[in-house]
Amino acid sequence: MTYPRLALLVAAACVPVPVAMAGEMPADRYIVHFSDRVSAAAARHPRVSHARSTRIAQPVHVRTLAAGGEVFDVHGLDPAVLALMPGVIDIEEDRIVTPAGRLTTLWHRQWYMHDPRVGIDAEVAWRYTKGAGSVVAVLDTGIAPHPQLVGQLLPGYDFVSDAAAARDGDGRDANPADEGDWSDAGECGSSTASESSWHGTHVAGLVAARSPDGRGMLGVAPEAKVIPVRVMGKCGGRLSDVADAIVWASGGELPGVPAIARRADVINLSLRTPGACGTALATAIGQARSRGVAVVAAAGNDGIRASAVSPSNCAGVVSVNALARDGSMAWYSNHGDGVTLAAPGGSLTTFGADDILSTVDGGKRGSEGRPLLKYYAGTSMAAPQVSALVALMRSADPAIGVEAITRQLVDNARPLPGPCPKGCGAGLMDAGATVDAVVEDRGKP
Repeated sequence: MTYPRLALLVAAACVPVPVAMAGEMPADRYIVHFSDRVSAAAARHPRVSHARSTRIAQPVHVRTLAAGGEVFDVHGLDPAVLALMPGVIDIEEDRIVTPAGRLTTLWHRQWYMHDPRVGIDAEVAWRYTKGAGSVVAVLDTGIAPHPQLVGQLLPGYDFVSDAAAARDGDGRDANPADEGDWSDAGECGSSTASESSWHGTHVAGLVAARSPDGRGMLGVAPEAKVIPVRVMGKCGGRLSDVADAIVWASGGELPGVPAIARRADVINLSLRTPGACGTALATAIGQARSRGVAVVAAAGNDGIRASAVSPSNCAGVVSVNALARDGSMAWYSNHGDGVTLAAPGGSLTTFGADDILSTVDGGKRGSEGRPLLKYYAGTSMAAPQVSALVALMRSADPAIGVEAITRQLVDNARPLPGPCPKGCGAGLMDAGATVDAVVEDRGKP
């Protein structure tokens, strides 16, 4: 899906301004990139005479992104006015991102971990490591308390800048708790109400849940740690918040935000927004990779080509699509040339047993402190299995680089156990074979 563009001539340049398509939520925020710092500073602090300032509405500067770019709120103005600012070289809509896998309601039920045909061979990988010493940043809806995640979480951050969407009374803060993403009928572009998904908690459980009493479920890397990074609340989240969160989780600096204590080894993005990978997201991901941080993203659940959805279509991202319980491509999964490899995502069945089990809160709106395990299906469930495998790889070889991580994932994927005529990348992720290969290659020149 691409956005139609309105071209305006500014000086000698043609700067395209994306506009919302019919039926979409109206665009109100844009990320503007300038040719130099002077132009950006002038746009942040425009000089307007007192006589005119009460009569002419102007875009409102919201903040500067860590990876470059200025966020402006046009509050009802024609977004074409952004192209009139001196030095503008690129304008992208600050699109809404939404969870990529909010689709459905202990060991033997975790078929995706051990099934001889469709499972990821986690136990084979665990002969070497269960992820000790590695860290996964989960950029999602935040985290709800759960006994299977006790001791697994490092200090995180809440990057949801819209206080209303955050539901915590303020914007960004140091508390990444999931306040619930429920919505009433007529909100978030939907005619029906929805309960809170606890999506981020589900994803975190798939990465690193533990079961000290032996009665729960296990994450793929149960000795790894998770940094919960909240980027979505009510109705989803802003692309600009995601871009800043990627920079922070990878060890970059953000004004006003405390530096991360321990940067992530891998960032999991179980979220999606339609369209090409914009400059802000591409730059943030590029910076993360330059710091040695791998980035894994869900391919999306739109049943379309993965190349039409970001961040899975951004350069350098490990894009993951979903297989159903029978080993075929899940009917809902995005697909095609942009996919790196596949992982079990579930079949979206009525009773859930063919879907992916993980941790959630029992509250229909806010957290009730009632921890549950629940089946979900989607590429959002497939991606964290790959992120957890990257954690196992980094635990086995802390020096392995981001390019080598992708190469090992691709080279050691298994042939697909079922049909995928539309493209599922290199095949089914194989945790055992991949960690075997990393251990074998460790220390080689």
